[in-house]
Amino acid sequence: WHAKRGGNSVPLNALLSTCVDAARLGCREIRAVQANRESNGLDVMSKPGEEFRYTVLTEADLAAQQAIVAALRAAWPGLLVVGEEDDAAAAEKGVPGEAPPVLRRDLCADAACGRAVPMADIAVFVDPLDGTREFVEGRLGNVQS
Repeated sequence: WHAKRGGNSVPLNALLSTCVDAARLGCREIRAVQANRESNGLDVMSKPGEEFRYTVLTEADLAAQQAIVAALRAAWPGLLVVGEEDDAAAAEKGVPGEAPPVLRRDLCADAACGRAVPMADIAVFVDPLDGTREFVEGRLGNVQS
């Protein structure tokens, strides 16, 4: 397990910074879907195996996760990144014809006391759109990324 994921040490302040920057990319995707939904509507589906009225999935969830996961995997090869929507194939693809943007590593320079941790001991969990139901209902003040 450790050998497969790499033995490099990861500075936690740099990792946290790239996570913040990746979240910004996800927010940009969510805002783009929101801007487009006024003229074209919003694609809403149920998550596989779940009852629609309780758990929904939108194009915003998928676009945000794809942007976040692809950028983090490009920034930290070998890092375990788990997306809530669990579409590893889509996350691996990224945006067709584009490399993921380089994520900033200096946003949290003072965080985590400069500690470094072996990459094999780290997992990053991504919830690309927390409050999907509220997003669908237009209650945007209750939505987070």
